[in-house]
Amino acid sequence: MYENDTQAPTRRLLAALQVTTSAAVSGCSIKQGLTHPLDVGVKIASIEFRARWVGRCGLKKVREVLAAQPRPDIIIGTEISRGAREEAWNAGLGWVDETGGAELHFVRDGAVIEVSRPGVDGPRSRPAPRWTEAVLGAAEALLTYADEAVTVASVREHTGYSTEATTRALRFLEDSGHLESRVRRGPQSARRLVNVERLVVEYADAAANKRKPLSLTCGVSWNQPFGALRTIGERWDENGIEWAVSGAMAAQVLAPLATVVSFGEVYVDAVSITELEQVASVADIRPIEGGRLLLRPFPTMATNKLSSQQGGLCIAPWPRVYADIVHVGVRGEEIAEHLKEVELSHA
Repeated sequence: MYENDTQAPTRRLLAALQVTTSAAVSGCSIKQGLTHPLDVGVKIASIEFRARWVGRCGLKKVREVLAAQPRPDIIIGTEISRGAREEAWNAGLGWVDETGGAELHFVRDGAVIEVSRPGVDGPRSRPAPRWTEAVLGAAEALLTYADEAVTVASVREHTGYSTEATTRALRFLEDSGHLESRVRRGPQSARRLVNVERLVVEYADAAANKRKPLSLTCGVSWNQPFGALRTIGERWDENGIEWAVSGAMAAQVLAPLATVVSFGEVYVDAVSITELEQVASVADIRPIEGGRLLLRPFPTMATNKLSSQQGGLCIAPWPRVYADIVHVGVRGEEIAEHLKEVELSHA
């Protein structure tokens, strides 16, 4: 659910703040300085602060808060990403969100307020259980081909799912407000995306929540990671093993950004740890704790089918790449947001 950012939800702001401390929390007037429409005066015990409601807050939004005047003492929101949390705290800006997380440290007139609570790191288990693999796959296809009319036939062609599974997935996305159509049912009924950015965010949350835990880290020695990964990929190709690069390395191919990438994340055609080990063996790489190459099973059939050859590598579809890096800290979120901006500018 998306918040209406035109009105600061004072009640929720105060409730989120109260959860973090045993001291009394109450509203108060902002006595001096410029005002912002989303700013609220709050008091913890005897200390008064300027708090700002930020709704769902990522790195881009927290940087806007830090660059603008007046600057609040605390940001409070529905969910604040890991990258936004780090950026705020490093800049001396306190934060609180409704996952129960908080970082506050203020000393005023001899009184001290200090709170450190981790909350939920990354997306919450909020997405409905109906975000099935087929729904995730359909969303990947819709975002990858955002300029196409959305029909059961087109999505089925892109994802490989059955007509029944595709129909159910599109109905769920329509009922969730992501699709709309003039003709509600029938084989020729074409839908369109309502809000691409909103679907990206909800898809990424659902993809992270449903990520399969199975993985294998492997040791690789590479001064030129992209060239080394091409060589590994050629060995897989020779043995008929399907694969696709994701993570920061894939993002560098899809939307280059001035950054050094030394860690690889690759999806492969495997369903067990034994099969992952066999895939590694074929490429003459060895499992090792803390290795720089991570192998995972394909998360959806659509991820495999939507992958494409770019720069000599097989690259996962950009929505999946985005989902894999957006929740891994400041640098990951920066790379993810750049990727999203580049891809959506083509849509």
